[in-house]
Amino acid sequence: MTEFSSLPARAMAKLAVLQDAEQQALTLSSSTTRKISELHHALGLNPNGTNADVMRLEIERQEGLQRKHQDRHRQCIDLYARVQRYLAMLPADVTLLGAKPIKTKLKDGESHLSAVERIRREIAGLASERLSVEQAGLTSAEMRAQAKKWITERALQGRPTITATHDKFEINFVDPAAYSMHLDIPSMLAWFDPEGMETKLNELIDSMPKPKLALAPIEKADKLRELKRSILTLERQEEALIVEAEEVGTIIPRRTGADPRAILGIVVDRSRKANAA
Repeated sequence: MTEFSSLPARAMAKLAVLQDAEQQALTLSSSTTRKISELHHALGLNPNGTNADVMRLEIERQEGLQRKHQDRHRQCIDLYARVQRYLAMLPADVTLLGAKPIKTKLKDGESHLSAVERIRREIAGLASERLSVEQAGLTSAEMRAQAKKWITERALQGRPTITATHDKFEINFVDPAAYSMHLDIPSMLAWFDPEGMETKLNELIDSMPKPKLALAPIEKADKLRELKRSILTLERQEEALIVEAEEVGTIIPRRTGADPRAILGIVVDRSRKANAA
């Protein structure tokens, strides 16, 4: 999806906001650079003047501001590029809808900034939990099932071929047409004694160290989907608070890693066009 014309009006407006933020950061950075240059020039003309020390302190202060403005500008560039890239990579057959507006409520004593910081801590916590789930090991029951499946598959490979004619009878555990005549011992054992192999493998599985978190594949997939939904919900709340803060004159920088759907306030519908067809 290379065109943004299909974006809802509010999402288009948000893109303009992101562009404005980038331009404002660039303007501040450029303005600060000019001030520093002017101060250096003035100091060079009169390095021992009455205001020389004041100018040196001001140069130091402006250089600190310059670094902040440059960092902010880079952040704005990265964020806008990430949102553009996300939109460009969407399939052509999806429909972009406006998300339901989020109603936020500050807790007692909270400012918009402290509320955003609280939500970001919650997001970080869920992201950490997601990483743990992604790295979760298999349960013993799942490993046993995988071992049984492996034995069944290898047993089919280890099954011998029998050739019986009027003048010849042969049993081959190696495919005569194969490039290699190497005997596949594990497959032969799986065919010869699948129950015994399963027992031995299960004993090994039971003796393995238990992971901190063990999940069956379907449990892992369900948990990851749940965490993904929860993080997106929090990110939509985070964006709503940032917008509200801007309306009262408080600027809260957006996270570069925030979900573009939350920033733009959109829902990606992958079924509408398919159903219409």
